[in-house]
Amino acid sequence: MSTELEQERACALAALLKAGVWDAEGDLQALVEQNFPSTEVLSDRAVKTFRQDVSERCLRIPLGHILGYADFAGIRFVVGSGVFVPRRQSMAIVQWVEKKLNLDRTSKVYDLCAGVGAIGLSISSRLGVGVVCVDKDPTALAYLQRNFYRLGASKYGAIYKSADIMNLAEFQAAAGTVDVVVSNPPYVPEGTTLEPEWSENHPPGSIFAPDEGKGLIEASASVASLLLKPGGTFLLEHSEVQSFQVSMILDGAGFNTVRTLLSEEFSDATGPSVITVGVRA
Repeated sequence: MSTELEQERACALAALLKAGVWDAEGDLQALVEQNFPSTEVLSDRAVKTFRQDVSERCLRIPLGHILGYADFAGIRFVVGSGVFVPRRQSMAIVQWVEKKLNLDRTSKVYDLCAGVGAIGLSISSRLGVGVVCVDKDPTALAYLQRNFYRLGASKYGAIYKSADIMNLAEFQAAAGTVDVVVSNPPYVPEGTTLEPEWSENHPPGSIFAPDEGKGLIEASASVASLLLKPGGTFLLEHSEVQSFQVSMILDGAGFNTVRTLLSEEFSDATGPSVITVGVRA
């Protein structure tokens, strides 16, 4: 490593730590790899761009929005300003489906509040199953479409769909035909204080939910109850403090064998990985 790069790294790390970035070392490494494919000779342009990227991260712009991508489940997803950046916590859903369910090409999966498609397209590519990725936000749908075509998801029968989970009528045609529904809806109560990455630099609609955070959890459960076959599985990501509340919502929506799982493997400094699983009665 050149002395110049060592100096740039040291200054950048100090700035990131001062700004309160929780994984300063990891984010710094990603920015170095993005800007300096060769570490022997640093161009003035590369140094300038690197410093700009570091400055943005110090302003708590999400790393994925700066890089233009986020890696999830071994897949690189295109992301950008205006969309939710996939979090490793959601890997608990993908892993649970992969390990616990026997799905094949005839299986039908829905991914509600799909965003850029990380959960649904990861399940589709890993298991070779058809997944319907659903979102209503135009920006999210644009990124979802881009990731769909980049990954060749249609070869597994995956599709994307513009629909509002608050409107059950939009899902009526598929009622009782689905094997698995997954959802990572916005679930943070409005007015909650969060790190700037989410409170200031993500679209509010991808983070906050009405009715003290329950609104889209309840909507997800209602859509899942409508879509699933008897014995079908519903997996929902949420916060740890909502565990009891979510269990009650699923009980009321016609699910049994409801259990909440906390994954130490996918929890990190940004929070625990928590999912609740229910089986359609």
